[in-house]
Amino acid sequence: MTFLVYGVAVVFLIGVHLATNNVLGFHIDELYYLASGRHPAFGYVDFPPIVPLIGRLETAVLGVTPWTLRLLPALLGGVNVILCGAYVRKLGGSLGFQALALLAGITEPLILGTWLFQTVIFDQVAWMLSIYCFLSIVIDRRPRLWILLGITLGIGLEIKYLILPLILGIGIAALLTPSLRADLRTRYPWIGGALMLVIWAPNVIWQIANGFPTVAYISNHQGDIQSGGGVANFVVYFLLLLVLLTPLWIAGFITLFRNPRLRPIGIACATPMVVYLFVGKYYYPGPTIPIVMAAGLVALSHVRRPRLRSALVGAVVLASLFDFVGLAKITIPYTPPDRLHATGLDTEDSDLASTVGWPQITNQMTAIYQALPAAERDSTVIVSSDYGVAGALQIFGNPKLLPASFSPQLSDWYWLPSHLTATYALMVGYEPSDVAWMCTSAKVVSHLVVPYDVVNLESGAPVTFCTLNAPLPALWGRLKDFS
Repeated sequence: MTFLVYGVAVVFLIGVHLATNNVLGFHIDELYYLASGRHPAFGYVDFPPIVPLIGRLETAVLGVTPWTLRLLPALLGGVNVILCGAYVRKLGGSLGFQALALLAGITEPLILGTWLFQTVIFDQVAWMLSIYCFLSIVIDRRPRLWILLGITLGIGLEIKYLILPLILGIGIAALLTPSLRADLRTRYPWIGGALMLVIWAPNVIWQIANGFPTVAYISNHQGDIQSGGGVANFVVYFLLLLVLLTPLWIAGFITLFRNPRLRPIGIACATPMVVYLFVGKYYYPGPTIPIVMAAGLVALSHVRRPRLRSALVGAVVLASLFDFVGLAKITIPYTPPDRLHATGLDTEDSDLASTVGWPQITNQMTAIYQALPAAERDSTVIVSSDYGVAGALQIFGNPKLLPASFSPQLSDWYWLPSHLTATYALMVGYEPSDVAWMCTSAKVVSHLVVPYDVVNLESGAPVTFCTLNAPLPALWGRLKDFS
């Protein structure tokens, strides 16, 4: 019966994703991950190396299409759903309450809405597996599990740096909890910590060798976060992740802190909340939601009055279903690209809008380039202000009809050949005034048109023809954009 309950939940979630993963084209970030995978390294400006390399391996085996690229995120979403139920099981909840956790997990926007190939889904799995390992340490009292926890956290650090506050929270919980402090007198936590650092070491060495580019990126990114609303914005949007299940989440946190045995889990989950409340985006600590919800469900199962308990269970079911239906248009990509603008989804959800137009933009750039005089075409390159256009041209473009394309944004900045010679550049996303310093002459020759009137970053972007006043490698440093 347990296998059947879990199986139905996982198959439903994966089936929803597999049925809709090809409705929309590549997302701008997916183009970036694919490009990063074609330039293997131990690190990139805004993320560690694992995810781009996985993308390269996956597409090398299955082909380069949105559906094949998003296959692994769909499967990992199933893993997250299983962990939602496993938390309740580990906390002593019955199969019925495990099923309730599976339902809440399926309808949770953070899990259901993670369908793109981005670091987000891989990061979620690393957090949730790490939390499960820590929960097992707390409940089962098996010190050897510290080794597994260290390995999981190390992999998490090679996926995304966002897991650092969770590591801090686990460390604080271990120091504040007598039984866990006793574990620190054994070798297992230290072996786990050493393995975590060994796994992370290649990326740290890359950061040192390249002058810590991620520090510059985080500094720039933090300015964007604060200008977007800061703490107030964080609270409002985090609650939108919980929607109607907010009371269950609150009950879960209260349960974790009131129960001395489970308090280390509460501390581990609260620490990222506090850290990211001031220096992060609302979804950064989102992977802690399922374990807190699980604690809330187990507390609900202990309600002594049967009628009240049944009513609360019914409320959780209804809240989950209402969340699923109410948010489906943004958590499930079933709206075709030609309906995004008509339904307002292009302005409501930038992720949906950023999947539209890449083949058409490639055709436009091909036409613009081919319209140049032959003498100019032979010495022209394409430079895009964002990595999306450069990535699209590399995937959809015909190399016989297009020149090399580059972008100075984030990790793309490293990929300009030092020996590149060019006299002219088609500067996508730059007005003549933006590049006057590097051009003897600059004029707008076209504007990008995104189909179906979809509004995204490329809509109406200028294409400026620039006669370079120096070799592009000599100008590249001033174009660098680590934001």
